[in-house]
Amino acid sequence: MSISMLGSAFRAIRSLLFPSSCMICGEHIGSEMHGICIRCRYEIPLTSYWRSEENPVKEHFAGLVPLVQGSSFIFYSGESLWRDMVHRFKYGGEWAIAESMGRWYGAELRESGLYDDIDIVVPIPLHPLKTLRRGYNQSRYLAEGIACELGVKVVANAVVRRRNNPSQARRRGSERWDNVEALFGLRNADKLRGRHLLLVDDVLTSGATLTACAEAILRAQPDCRISIATLAVTQRILRE
Repeated sequence: MSISMLGSAFRAIRSLLFPSSCMICGEHIGSEMHGICIRCRYEIPLTSYWRSEENPVKEHFAGLVPLVQGSSFIFYSGESLWRDMVHRFKYGGEWAIAESMGRWYGAELRESGLYDDIDIVVPIPLHPLKTLRRGYNQSRYLAEGIACELGVKVVANAVVRRRNNPSQARRRGSERWDNVEALFGLRNADKLRGRHLLLVDDVLTSGATLTACAEAILRAQPDCRISIATLAVTQRILRE
């Protein structure tokens, strides 16, 4: 690991354990705010979808993959602090943001009562080469935060990404679905047998990646029950 990566890791750990400024806007905060100031908590574009059993995120997957529950925490669009926040923990090494947001999201999922029977949390995996290059999987940190609040374990080694496919970010329409064909496989399928699992990812754009992952799980373990939770959702899919 390079010195710069060690420095980023140290800053992330320090900010998670001893937050003195807001992870979103940089304003000074007290330790009781868990890394996010009051103003940002008030202004964050929450979806509230986790409070409703039927919501646009869950409806988006109708006919694609059977879901027990499905929701996203915030809206992701345009140039905003919230879009920047996702980019910072996804590409900028600030994984502590992902864990902190996961804790907040997980607390809301718990309070809703709709996710009480979740057995395990499964993050969407990255390919090992991408994980090595980035230094971590941001969805793993989101999953850890959510699982902590739900009181369940994270199972991160049951689903594997078979190939290092190009990023979905610049692909459109059918290209996204072609890009994830046969993308996932299972390595420790017994860990998922008969479980209600919560698949966790950072941003829901088309649903192609989550659908491909859920299909791979159900092929190997058809008695699984699947719910999904993403930190963010693009406005575009909600208009489709």
